[in-house]
Amino acid sequence: MSAYAMLHAYIVYPGLLYVFSKNKKSTTENLFKPTDALPSIAVICAAYNEERVIEEKIKSIFTTNYSKEKVTFYIGTDACSDSTVSIIKKMQEKYPSLKLVEFTERSGKINILNRLCALAPADVFVMTDANVFFKENTFFELVKHFKNKEVKLVCGNIIKRALNKETVTKNELQYLNFENFLKSAESKLWQIVIGAEGGCYALRKESYLSIPPHFIADDFFITCHVLSTNGKILFENNAVVHEDASADTKGEFRRKARIATGNFQNLAYFKRLLRNLFSKIGFAYISHKVLRWFTPFFFLINIVCCSFLITNNPLFEYILAAELAILFSPMLNTLFEKMGIKIRPLISASHFVVMNRALFVGFIRYSRGVTSSVWQPVR
Repeated sequence: MSAYAMLHAYIVYPGLLYVFSKNKKSTTENLFKPTDALPSIAVICAAYNEERVIEEKIKSIFTTNYSKEKVTFYIGTDACSDSTVSIIKKMQEKYPSLKLVEFTERSGKINILNRLCALAPADVFVMTDANVFFKENTFFELVKHFKNKEVKLVCGNIIKRALNKETVTKNELQYLNFENFLKSAESKLWQIVIGAEGGCYALRKESYLSIPPHFIADDFFITCHVLSTNGKILFENNAVVHEDASADTKGEFRRKARIATGNFQNLAYFKRLLRNLFSKIGFAYISHKVLRWFTPFFFLINIVCCSFLITNNPLFEYILAAELAILFSPMLNTLFEKMGIKIRPLISASHFVVMNRALFVGFIRYSRGVTSSVWQPVR
């Protein structure tokens, strides 16, 4: 069972999505046209020490083709110790619709988002991060779907940009492309997406639920809330934004472990979504997310089982050897890299192990209890 659980999450479920969504087109009915009276937008962003990107971020928001009178940008700064606040204040002279809310003490992203969303009177919230940059038509591509009253959330298409030729970054880009494929296929088949990414998604104002204190994965909390109300969630391929991919291995591990902690929080909070595994939400949720979150445990169970079964069948010796090779691949990969040797399959196996190690760490942290949602962005 543990072996199939892993196969289902990484091979069977993606294969099913590919087969059944291959010839299915995204809905083109009941959409806003550019000439229609479009909804007002409140762009919501929490920022901590983002002096290197905040000016470019603001410019990307106010140089789109969406009506300037209908876009307001709310930035909450979390006790920044760099020049982020001064840059924002300077740019307010050029962009009157840029609203700054300063938090003088570290408050955490969740508290900032709740405060900003309570302030904003717009029809649609566009949730975003400081290092995510919008294209000219991003807003319209997100908002056009809200003509359909059943659509509650629309996910943007976040394209990661590699800043260097690090293999770690390439593996991360491949994984993110894989995630975007799953989301696009789920959207086509069932008009749901299991997990909006916080870098860019649009949400009806009335679908925002105040996030509990000390929660971490705000984007997944909002996604689960919309799913629990049977609202439609779409993935819009044309709503493109760009985000730079980090090659900071240690920083990425911390980020993944933090996200994993938040995912387990949401799993417990929205456990009712798994009551019916034969519904589209239940099947997609457990296949896309839950089984993957528990892969570290499935993998260890597999190793233990094979250790006991090798006396019954020599085949289990080879399976055990392969699993141990994967388990120790990060150490082997580091050794070869120091020798200037790069082995692609070994690098991929190492990336897989590191991801699952982060999931394991996240589970331990969740089990111990989360007392703060204050975050440190990966640079």
